[in-house]
Amino acid sequence: MRTLAIILGIFGVLFLVWWAWPARVDPAHWDEPEPPPLTGVLEPRGRLADAELISHPLLHTSEDVAIGPDGAVYSGQHDGSIVRLVRAGESWAGDTVAQVTDGFSVLGLQWDAQGRLIAAAIDGIYGVNVESGEVTRLSTGETEHPLAFADDLDIGPDGTIYFSEASYRWGAGQGTPQYAYDMAENRPYGLLYSLDPATGEMEVLADGLYFANGVAMSADNRAVYVLETYRYRLSRYWLEGPQAGELEIVADNLPGIPDGLMGDGQGRLYIAMDTQRVPIMRFLHRNPFWTRMITKLPEWVWLRPGETKAFVLVMDEAGNYLDSFHDPDSRFGMLANVVPDEDGNLWLGSLTQPVIGRYELPENQ
Repeated sequence: MRTLAIILGIFGVLFLVWWAWPARVDPAHWDEPEPPPLTGVLEPRGRLADAELISHPLLHTSEDVAIGPDGAVYSGQHDGSIVRLVRAGESWAGDTVAQVTDGFSVLGLQWDAQGRLIAAAIDGIYGVNVESGEVTRLSTGETEHPLAFADDLDIGPDGTIYFSEASYRWGAGQGTPQYAYDMAENRPYGLLYSLDPATGEMEVLADGLYFANGVAMSADNRAVYVLETYRYRLSRYWLEGPQAGELEIVADNLPGIPDGLMGDGQGRLYIAMDTQRVPIMRFLHRNPFWTRMITKLPEWVWLRPGETKAFVLVMDEAGNYLDSFHDPDSRFGMLANVVPDEDGNLWLGSLTQPVIGRYELPENQ
């Protein structure tokens, strides 16, 4: 009994130290709902097993992918560079076309009407001439509020850049998994911006978003869509019409953890799901006390996502599910973005793997 009492006393002291140790996050409670069942068009049929897997020594990840007018594949890297891949027979040749930032990840890519590749790097928005390698800084935010986590973007017909800032509180920084602390704290630190690239003038269109991520224009350019990763929802900000200036939820309680978003210009939206919904995240959101305690531990202890089950969700602009394409072998790790092209392919970018995927849509096979 004496030995047991000593052991319990030691554990009690350790728990008190753990409890009293300053917490890095101040979690909010959210009674996260159970995810919808993966049935019907959501059924995991594993079709991404047929996707071509593209690798190259210059690829470390492929957070976003952009297909150039020349057919080359461009991808932003976590070291701040942009890599270009060109098919060379059965393999791919590659080169680095630009160094956008010094160590801040390039997370979003989109072509503008002048043929520049517009890049959302963590610390700002940049224009890139992929032929000369010249980089032009378009904005790093306001003086009193510099950008800390610029994420995804799309461009309107008048050249306006619409982009998300995932979290002004938990800026991603260099080499630290700040996104995980945003998930743990579960507070609305995300924003949706517009940017005039000619003047650098920015406007906050919507704030109070939960890790604002993927951004895409509607097919008629009258609205812009934005994903909230840690609320599992898709919203639409109206640019024109009677609801102009309003943010409207289009689809809630999505079946996965959404990341990148892109439209095909025909009314279909493609959402890259990092993975299916994760029970540990539901536990953390429902239990702020234990979230606060767990995040005091070293990151290598608690930040263990486990096996990923990524997929692409296809929706119409009204929020109806149309189809899904699942990765059965975790070849893409956490799926970060999906880009439909004019030839009926989906190009797939990964947050965690040094690969890019190309999947030919069934109707084009």
